[in-house]
Amino acid sequence: MSDQAAAGADQEPALEGPSPPAPDLEGIVTELSIEVERRRAAGAYPASLTERLGAPFHPDEGLEPPEASVLVASARPLRSRRPVIGGVSVFAKRVTRRLLSWYVAPIARDQTRFNLAILRELRTLEDRVARLEGRPPHGEEEAAGPEPGKG
Repeated sequence: MSDQAAAGADQEPALEGPSPPAPDLEGIVTELSIEVERRRAAGAYPASLTERLGAPFHPDEGLEPPEASVLVASARPLRSRRPVIGGVSVFAKRVTRRLLSWYVAPIARDQTRFNLAILRELRTLEDRVARLEGRPPHGEEEAAGPEPGKG
């Protein structure tokens, strides 16, 4: 076999013809919208679902602030509701926890340190966005309070 033939054998064969056209996304969305409207008119969806879909979306509604989740504890309270073996189970878990604390505690400290660093950066970004939008930075809206003499 010649060098040229050997070099040609290593290469991928070229695909013949034009590449397939990109999908028509607008057409697909239109088609799906028509199908949804047809099913909605036919009563295929329960009223509770359509009401929930029409409600505004607030993903962070009711969540506690991120500061509440920063601290990672290396141990949590141990309890058991089993009357007979519960005490033995809790004792065994405490012994196991004590034996593993040398390994778990540094991981929890590192995670807490990381969480604090991320939270600091998040607050810095929030303050920067607030300044760009012309709003008071995070924390200053609460600290400002009513002006003296007005109240």
